[in-house]
Amino acid sequence: MNADASINYAQIIMDNSTDAILLIGLDHSVLAYNQNLKDTILAYSGKILKAGDNYLEFLNKEDTTVFLDIFQRCMSGETVTIERIEELNKIPVWFEFRLNPTYDKDKNLLGICLRGKDIDTRKKMEIAHSESEEKFRNLIESAPNAILIVDTKGKIVHCNLETENTFGYRKEELINQSVELLVPLRHRSGHDNLVSGYIQAPRPMRIGKNQVTSAIKKDGTEILVEISLNGFEVNQTNYVSAIIVDITEKIQAENKIKVQIQELKEIARIQSHEIRRPLANILGLLELLESGMTEEKRNEVHSYLRKSANDLDELVVDIVKRSSISNIL
Repeated sequence: MNADASINYAQIIMDNSTDAILLIGLDHSVLAYNQNLKDTILAYSGKILKAGDNYLEFLNKEDTTVFLDIFQRCMSGETVTIERIEELNKIPVWFEFRLNPTYDKDKNLLGICLRGKDIDTRKKMEIAHSESEEKFRNLIESAPNAILIVDTKGKIVHCNLETENTFGYRKEELINQSVELLVPLRHRSGHDNLVSGYIQAPRPMRIGKNQVTSAIKKDGTEILVEISLNGFEVNQTNYVSAIIVDITEKIQAENKIKVQIQELKEIARIQSHEIRRPLANILGLLELLESGMTEEKRNEVHSYLRKSANDLDELVVDIVKRSSISNIL
């Protein structure tokens, strides 16, 4: 099939492009353009573009300054891409402009080719995503607990300030490090397999709720922690968030309470058994005194009464000491 010489195929291709395309001569004159460029110029400036026009006449003062700077860079062989906001009916629209040097068939510099593309939808999505990401980071930073974001290789990609406070590492020391850095040596064997298995089937999980687990700080100190895991996806990439709560003081307090409860149980046992013995002796000796006896026998009973009373007093003093506020707190 032979091409019809009377048809300007290059112009047809340009006119069917969704980009606005303009070829600018070395003297800033308009050499060629497509229909999209002509329509865009008309919409934004109200002017009709024609071949031979000085392109600078279609620019405002600010755009002229930027254009001339880029034009000189392109004349030196550089390709430049910029993003700018243009207003149409007072509505801001994002455009991407790509300018590159253009040569004729003999490799002589012919001028500069400008391609303009409406990137408003994409750019606003990027801005919204960036703002959402910033809010997410701010939320993490303001959290009262240590938070790690870990990638599929088990590397820490983000952490908050509380992580520094909890583990003693600076953020820069943790980023791109394996999460195993915070795992005690005796627990590291097979830990990477656990991480890999969780990433393949992520689900909300709490570690340390029913079974105490530990982590290690920069100075080698081990702390008891409770970890909440969850998986999420960003740009088709999987991550795991780990919220880490230092429960060392909580566990120590719980253990102290257990000891105190045991102490109170022992006190109760003493009250129910050991106190009854001297008390029973006293009651029995009182009955003997009331039954009538010789003076010698009465003195002997008094001696036993005194001993039983002293035994009872010692038990009471011991109970008071063991149940005092200083021991319980």
